[in-house]
Parts: sequence; C-alpha cells; structure tokens
Amino acid sequence: MCVKIIELIGTSKKSFEDAISECITRTSKTVRGITGVDVIGQTAVVENNKVVEFRVNIKVAFKVE
Repeated sequence: MCVKIIELIGTSKKSFEDAISECITRTSKTVRGITGVDVIGQTAVVENNKVVEFRVNIKVAFKVE
C-alpha cells in the first residue's frame, strides 16, 4: 500500500472541529480513500475582541490507487 499526504487549511465561523470537518467533507469530493488527518496548527481571526473565524492547518492522508 502507498499513501500520499496533502496539506490543507480549513476555516469555520463555528469552531476548530467544524473547520476540520468541513475541510474533510470538501476534500472527499475530489480525493478518494482518505485514511487519516493530522492537525498541525490552529489559529483564529479576532475582530473587536471576539473570535470571528477558526482556522486549522491539517495534513490529510489517502491511499494511492
């Protein structure tokens, strides 16, 4: 088996978990066989002392066909 890893950035206005989930949902539309996710970073955008956007930097692994 051979696995390829790509690095992606996901965003959400709700939470870090939602950013990860949304990123995987979108990626799975064009990438088959996703086997794992490694969260390598989390950041947030703050405006007027309030978090307005959550961002995650993730690595996604998938099987090479």
